[in-house]
Amino acid sequence: MAFKMSYSFEGNYRPKPEQNLSGASKKQTRDVLIKRAHEERQKRQAERMRLQSALTLQSYIRSYLTRKYKKQEERLLFDQGDFQNVASQLGKFLFFYETKIDRERFIHIGCTLISKKEYILLKMKTDVSINWLIKRFLVICLENFENSNIGNTAISCFGEFMQVNNFGYINNKGYFRYLRHYLDDSSVDIDIILKLLIRSFEYYNSLGSAKENVLSEFCNNFLQPHITPKIKNVVIPQLCLLNFPYNDLILYLNSISNKYGTDTNSLLYCVLALEPHNYEQTKYTILVLSQDSNNLHHMASSIIDLSVDSDTEDMEVSDEHVSLQDYLLLLNNPDRVKKILHYFDEHVDDEEILDALTNFCHNLLLVYKDSIRKFMLVYMLALRGTFLNKLWVAIKKEESNIFSTNRGILCPWQRIHTLISVFCNMFTFYTQTLTDSESTDTSGTFTSNELCSMSELLKNVALNLIDLAFPMCRYNSISSSPELILLYYSCLNAVKMLYMLDLRKKFCKIDFWTKKKIYIAQDARTITMLQRNYLSHSVRPFYGVVPENNDEHLSPLSTIEQRSLAVLQQLPFLIEFNTRVLLLRHLCYTSISEDERLRHDFIADNTITVRRTHLYEDAFEKLSHRNESDMRRRLRIQFINNVGLEEAGIDGGGLFKEFINEVLKTAFDPNRGFFLLTADNCLYPNPNVQLIMDNFSDHYYFIGRLLGKALFESILVDLPLAEFFLAKLLIDRASAHYLKSLDPVLYRNLLYLRDYNGDVQDLGLDFTLVINDLGETRVVELKPNGSNIPVTNDNRLEYIHRLADLKLNAQIKRQCAAFREGLNSVVPILWLKLFNHNELQVIICGDMEEINIEDMKSNTVYEGEFNGAHPTIILFWKIVEKFTDSQKKQLLKFVTSCSRPPLLGFKELNPSFCIQSSGSEDRMPTASTCLNLLKIPVIREEELLRNKLISAIEQQAGFELS
Repeated sequence: MAFKMSYSFEGNYRPKPEQNLSGASKKQTRDVLIKRAHEERQKRQAERMRLQSALTLQSYIRSYLTRKYKKQEERLLFDQGDFQNVASQLGKFLFFYETKIDRERFIHIGCTLISKKEYILLKMKTDVSINWLIKRFLVICLENFENSNIGNTAISCFGEFMQVNNFGYINNKGYFRYLRHYLDDSSVDIDIILKLLIRSFEYYNSLGSAKENVLSEFCNNFLQPHITPKIKNVVIPQLCLLNFPYNDLILYLNSISNKYGTDTNSLLYCVLALEPHNYEQTKYTILVLSQDSNNLHHMASSIIDLSVDSDTEDMEVSDEHVSLQDYLLLLNNPDRVKKILHYFDEHVDDEEILDALTNFCHNLLLVYKDSIRKFMLVYMLALRGTFLNKLWVAIKKEESNIFSTNRGILCPWQRIHTLISVFCNMFTFYTQTLTDSESTDTSGTFTSNELCSMSELLKNVALNLIDLAFPMCRYNSISSSPELILLYYSCLNAVKMLYMLDLRKKFCKIDFWTKKKIYIAQDARTITMLQRNYLSHSVRPFYGVVPENNDEHLSPLSTIEQRSLAVLQQLPFLIEFNTRVLLLRHLCYTSISEDERLRHDFIADNTITVRRTHLYEDAFEKLSHRNESDMRRRLRIQFINNVGLEEAGIDGGGLFKEFINEVLKTAFDPNRGFFLLTADNCLYPNPNVQLIMDNFSDHYYFIGRLLGKALFESILVDLPLAEFFLAKLLIDRASAHYLKSLDPVLYRNLLYLRDYNGDVQDLGLDFTLVINDLGETRVVELKPNGSNIPVTNDNRLEYIHRLADLKLNAQIKRQCAAFREGLNSVVPILWLKLFNHNELQVIICGDMEEINIEDMKSNTVYEGEFNGAHPTIILFWKIVEKFTDSQKKQLLKFVTSCSRPPLLGFKELNPSFCIQSSGSEDRMPTASTCLNLLKIPVIREEELLRNKLISAIEQQAGFELS
């Protein structure tokens, strides 16, 4: 077998390395290649673009030059042409027309068209081409109305040849836009513009599908932009005289809701102003009013800023103010309001109508602080129990949507928040009206269970809103807005009104308002807060405490403290009464520094001497503001008895308490003339006091200071003040239902008038009141020219409220103002606003409940040989327990100088009630009111001790028996 070698072996088994003599490698990386390729592509693309641009420019220039040449050629033909062929000449003109160089030709062709008007109008009906040429020519005319050279010709041609069959085309080319421009610039006679506007709406019914476009252009150019005096005073009144397609306008606006965004105020004005007198309200009208009024409140902001910044009464009225007053007049049109109310009554179950009216009212409530009284529609709806009831039903359906699952986090603004804002505002107003009668009141609209449920829901919403307004951290904070501020104050005011209503109606359980414990700390930090007088500062929701210049060096309040302050200022009744009483005492105590207190108590000599026979006169002289500027200082009293001798005893506080009680009793004595008695024997300022005393304001100021001093020192005084007078001390103006506490007969008569089913005008009433001033009769007008204004079914509520306001507020305005000022100089009214008028009566007079002898006994201390088991002490308590209520009060006054028990029980009596032995049984019981000390002889016979006690307490002689 043959074998052939395929390789040779020369003995060298290692390959030799190859040598490359070409130098270093020139291979490029991938990225470099890609980048270079990209750059080359860009260069090629740029070159192509450059060439394309050059071609485009060349084409444009050629086109321009060609057109220019052609136009010039057509101009020559036009100038040489035969105007018998109008269509041909008009076509040439439309091709080459330029405003600057073709003015004469425009005038020439215009005059030619006018001279052949009948022929052209006839041809327009049959010849589509000439109709098209005329349309285009009319657009040129429209554009040149204000041209000084050709304007007259343009206007004449436009007026002659604008027809219904070409109006749609002209409208699409900016017909209303040009008219508005000429109207604003005053470049065209306004009569011409009015004629053209009128003609456009004369064509309206024949426009078919173009109607919507016409309304759109008209709204965009005339109704929606800013209202000028010409539109307000000329255009709109002229359109009202036409058969303006108002219903179509409403339907169109309803179909494009939210198209105009936040710029709808002008549109709202025009919708209101254009409404025909015989127009019947529809759902769509109410929907349009609702959506177009969303931004009306922005117009009020400039007025608020102006009123804040201005220091003069005769300030210049802004355009916005005038416009807002115009809105007010239009919205308060009685016929419009009556028709809207009638439509609601007929469609009371339509939720869409309810939502639209609610949103409309919400928008109006944002305009003024007292919008309910300014806008008739809101006012009338607020007095409609049906509307309130429907609102409450809607709120109950959606109450779960108010807040998110986290407490204090408001859900995005929803329907429910608008419902609550409107309901709370209207309910507050509704309950402020005359509603407390046996047959018709709030219970006619809401049951007791509904009122209780309402209180529960709104109370929780109010507390959540306070948490929201003062967040714990910035993450939970929410920016303030007019809607949110309205919701905050509306809800809080409604809760306050429900609380006041509950005081009269008793539809909630006794502990309902305080069962959710709101803790107000009584620690050093709280005392510091009180010392800084933060209660007198305003707390702005979503902003915090408003700082003052003298507080800049103090640390700000924490979130918890701000929330507590908000509750104290807005909803104090959610805090237990005893806690608020202690808080008031802390406020009074900390209002004087420790150094001042020590100086007044131990260094300064503040003893005043008064005669028992002239208590009021001496007190008025020696405690006047001139002689005693600060009534918070400690005062000591030295009495001069009936025979001119100084009474025994040193004033340790008891004599001053007796002095305060006696002077106030004298000051409030109806025989003195400063105060009168109501039918239920309660005191109120005399409306005719100016006929008795010229300087009556000084006396009311002094009496207010005395009462303030009694409150400051926690001294109880027996003063049955009228309910409305107490309310006026807290809220300045008493509402109509307080008339019941002043004049029950007049109150019932006004209720009868309110519920009268016949024609009120038959009763022969007018806006006047006959007043008897100490035998002299005079007539007071309740409003300007009131004697000529009869009381009717429509204005009887106004009559009732004006009459109530006169009796409760106007007649005693100066008296109450002076009294409040004097009271405020000692105890600030803001502090007293922690309480309602009933609680204030308790703070002034003490509880009306029977004296608790067991409480008194358990808090009594004994001195000397006495103790709780001593036979005389056992007899004493046995006798006291058998005393009548009047005798118990006499005993308490004999020992403490006050017939009422301490506000929080005998445990707070300082010094404590004390009984001490006075020796043998031949002595009479005596007392040291300054020490609350009763001295009784050691007697073991019950009848003897009883007789001596009764004799002592009936004489009320104190030290004089010792």
